[in-house]
Amino acid sequence: MIDLHIHTTSSDGSEEPEEVIAKAQSAGLKYISITDHDSIGAYKKLEKIKVSDCFTGSIITGCEFTAVHDGKPVEILGYGIDLESIAKTGIISDEKFLERENEYLNKLKDVCKSLGIKFSRNLSIREGKYFATQVMHSDIKCYPENEKYFSKEVWEKINAFYRTCVTNPDSPFFLDQMKNYPTVQKAADLIKKAGGKAFLAHIYGYIVDDYENFLDSIISLNVLDGIECYHSLHSMDKTNYLLDYCSRHKLYASGGSDYHGKIKPDVKIGESISGVKIPYEILEPWLPPCLHVIFLPIF
Repeated sequence: MIDLHIHTTSSDGSEEPEEVIAKAQSAGLKYISITDHDSIGAYKKLEKIKVSDCFTGSIITGCEFTAVHDGKPVEILGYGIDLESIAKTGIISDEKFLERENEYLNKLKDVCKSLGIKFSRNLSIREGKYFATQVMHSDIKCYPENEKYFSKEVWEKINAFYRTCVTNPDSPFFLDQMKNYPTVQKAADLIKKAGGKAFLAHIYGYIVDDYENFLDSIISLNVLDGIECYHSLHSMDKTNYLLDYCSRHKLYASGGSDYHGKIKPDVKIGESISGVKIPYEILEPWLPPCLHVIFLPIF
């Protein structure tokens, strides 16, 4: 079994890389990839420990890059990337991240103020890869009187807040993030120049009117190697549709839980949806020999 979509404290996950790989070991996973948002910091942390004491499988280097397509934010998973090459591009600069997210946070605070929504006045992002959306949503929930302003789903789930408010042009919380992110073509190019493969992440996590047309428009760019088919937002019907889509379009398939620890408590490492393990067989066609894998395989 595998899990090729995992987050740590190097972006918006709640657990350190060492904790994550220990959980991967307990889950019996053979291959994993830590794919923090626009960050490879987890791999720097893993360099400081003896990984084999925690995890006896293999780790495929990875990162989840934010990109733009047709005026909408999407995410591209880069697998098997050379970490030094990616670092040199400047696309994962911590300084730029903090500047951008604090700018977004200030805009969200202005919206809350105009709507009468209570929040902590000294709210800011000083360190780490915490997104403005995540920080704002968490802080808003500290004040129970704010619940009346949101639907039950948005109040309870950060993903719903992001997908239906922050990326929705009709919402007062909408943030125009397009200017700060590369196109899908540019993101894929950076990944491939770093020796990796580029996959579209969780297609059903985006707010679009027609998923099939949106998927077709991205794939028609002819810059991606594959699609993330197994994911915690994908039912088995959707997963099977994507697996068939990959087969018909000669694309590779990948899969991951999108594990975030306590941030997404219902998501379990090594599973897409509850009880569904992510099979090694989808990785086998595109694993060797071109991808950068750290630590020796266990078989």
